[in-house]
Amino acid sequence: MNMFRKILTFCFIALTCGVVSAQQDTLRVRVMTYNLRFGELSSLEDLAYHIKSFKPDFVALEEVDVRTDRKRAPHQKGKDFIGELAYYTGMFGLYGKTIEYGGGYYGIGMLSKYPYITVEKTLLPNPDEKEQRALLQGLFEIDGDTLIFATTHLEVSSESLRNIQAQFICERFEDAPYPVIIGGDFNARHYSNVIVNIMSKSWFSATNDEFTFPAWEPIIKIDYLFARPMKGWKLVKTQTVHSQLSDHLPIVSDLIYVK
Repeated sequence: MNMFRKILTFCFIALTCGVVSAQQDTLRVRVMTYNLRFGELSSLEDLAYHIKSFKPDFVALEEVDVRTDRKRAPHQKGKDFIGELAYYTGMFGLYGKTIEYGGGYYGIGMLSKYPYITVEKTLLPNPDEKEQRALLQGLFEIDGDTLIFATTHLEVSSESLRNIQAQFICERFEDAPYPVIIGGDFNARHYSNVIVNIMSKSWFSATNDEFTFPAWEPIIKIDYLFARPMKGWKLVKTQTVHSQLSDHLPIVSDLIYVK
């Protein structure tokens, strides 16, 4: 009889621990950010298969052409980057135009393993009238959970404008009702004001300090993944992937969110 009670007690404890673990471990995601350099250095098929090999749930994409005629990438003439990348990876594709270029569009995009609920593109502040930048965000269903995933590409030539754009992004998600992950090319070094005093003050850092640019001899880090709220996220693993299909190295991170 005592042995039977011990077995029952053990089963109860095991079951209880399993339930608690399931409740705490509410959301697991693998996310990626990748600046494609408008496909100048590779084919869309190679980029897609490279992305697919990491089995990401979400991918933030920058420097994405759609139906352009770009002299530096004649082999990509007229191609719909986001459509083809979605096709070859088997993921859903979303696109946000930032400017018109070469008879087509240039901008940012994302790939998702999961269907979206809503999607929205917002133009970032541009008081200096530099190249227009944008924020692309989607609300996604993930096996009973809900997540906001976003991508952006900040101004390259003005630190003050990057500060303004990063602050705008922080304020936009300040009262977000769901967990948020953002990836992108922030054009800001890891010790810059944008990263240290703006993003890192209100976002959980989902990368390390490994350099990401240029791909053939990385000397600076300008590509990042962040999540919010700051509490609740855990970085399980992050990897800066050394490949030369673009001039940027992609980053892949595994995250857990515990409510």
